[in-house]
Amino acid sequence: MGAVASNAAENGNNYPNVASQGQPLTRAAVLADLAQARANGLIPQGDADYPVYVASGPSKTRADVTTELAQARAQGLLAETDVDYPILASQGQSVSRAEVKQDLARARAAGQLNEFQGS
Repeated sequence: MGAVASNAAENGNNYPNVASQGQPLTRAAVLADLAQARANGLIPQGDADYPVYVASGPSKTRADVTTELAQARAQGLLAETDVDYPILASQGQSVSRAEVKQDLARARAAGQLNEFQGS
C-alpha cells in the first residue's frame, strides 16, 4: 500500500495535501456563494433551464440584428426555401460549362489528371 501512495505522490497526485492548503470555507461562506450564484442565474432550477446560458460578449440591439439581416438579404446569403439550403456565398466570377470543358481538355492533354479525376 505504501508503494502505491509513494507512486501517486511522485506523479503529482497529492490530493489530500492540496485540499488542505489555505483556509477552509465556512458553511456560511459556501451558502453565500451559492446564493450569489443563484441570484446571477448560474444554478439551474429545473430541467427547463439546463444548461445555463451565460452571455459571453456584448449583446446586439434589435436595430443591429435588423441591419445585419438586411445586409445578408442584399448579398443573397439567406435561403428562401429548403431547396436553397445550404447557402453558398459566391466565390468569384462564375465559369461557363464550355470553359470548364476546355480546362478539363487542357488538363488531360497535359497529363495533369489521374484515373480517378475527371471523365
